[in-house]
Amino acid sequence: MKEKQAKPILNKILRWLIPLGMSAVAIWLVLRQIELTRLLESFKKIGWQAGLFASIAYFTSYFIRVFCWYMIMRRKVSFKDAFFTMGAGYLLNNIFPFRPGEIGRALLLDDPEKHPALEVFSSIVVERVFDVFLAAIFFLSTLPLVLDVDHNHTLIIIVLAIALAGLFILYLLARYQIKITAWLDRWGTRSDFIKTQVLPRASQLLKGLSVLTNPGLFLLAFSSLAFSWLVAFGENFIIFQRLYPNPPFWWMILVLSASAFGAAFPSAPASLGVFEGVMVVVFALVGVDAELAFTHAIMIHALAFVYSNIIGLIGLRMRGQALVDLFHRAIHRKPDLLASE
Repeated sequence: MKEKQAKPILNKILRWLIPLGMSAVAIWLVLRQIELTRLLESFKKIGWQAGLFASIAYFTSYFIRVFCWYMIMRRKVSFKDAFFTMGAGYLLNNIFPFRPGEIGRALLLDDPEKHPALEVFSSIVVERVFDVFLAAIFFLSTLPLVLDVDHNHTLIIIVLAIALAGLFILYLLARYQIKITAWLDRWGTRSDFIKTQVLPRASQLLKGLSVLTNPGLFLLAFSSLAFSWLVAFGENFIIFQRLYPNPPFWWMILVLSASAFGAAFPSAPASLGVFEGVMVVVFALVGVDAELAFTHAIMIHALAFVYSNIIGLIGLRMRGQALVDLFHRAIHRKPDLLASE
């Protein structure tokens, strides 16, 4: 009996220790390459003007990214709600482990009459697939500039293929949602579980994918997210050109797209340490010193952390939500996300 009770406790401890350990190792590996005096000198090179212009670029990129999600949701919520809800999701990911931000977004916008949580969540899944697909394209487009032509790109091609496959599967689900719902409805006559549990949830999820069947909305959402990436590259360029004279712009594309994949690894909240570690490693591929790369990573990470947290706190205040309470609801998949109305 004691062994059965100890197992869940051990699992919970490991769930916390593994990501924290990954971040700690990443930070240690970076810091052992850094000379503190050179690091401080690098920070002095970044003036307030660069910080101001980079901040403007950050908010522009964020605004366009929100517009993408707003289009994916087919404007069922106000742009203001989408703007502050996305910030609240980032806030959850920045403060708490296990990346509860996506589910937190769905919970905040849950409205059984207009846009149930599952429908909102499926729109977030579409946005994430778009994001991975674009990151893979940007990374693939710059990788040949770093590596030899004969380098084996198998792993990168697999990532791109998975993103394409995911996008295609989502399209098929959206395209044939009526047939899928009808098929589940027929099965519902034989099974109460399918009728009461599976069918209502599947219907809500499929509604959130509807943007994929509308070519105009699809192109608008996808192109706006791509433009958001381009502005983010510009933000990185503004900061890095103060540290390194006349850097090629494609370096920013390589580093930021690689960092997006690095953020998927288990880590402490806000991808602390892992984000910086990936940037230092990728910058090293093009011959940039660890001190400059680490300075750049800290600045970019700090801007995103501070601004997204401010937006998120405003969003939670507007909806009368407590941060810790929303985290517990998201992490435990409370009934208001999974319930069928």
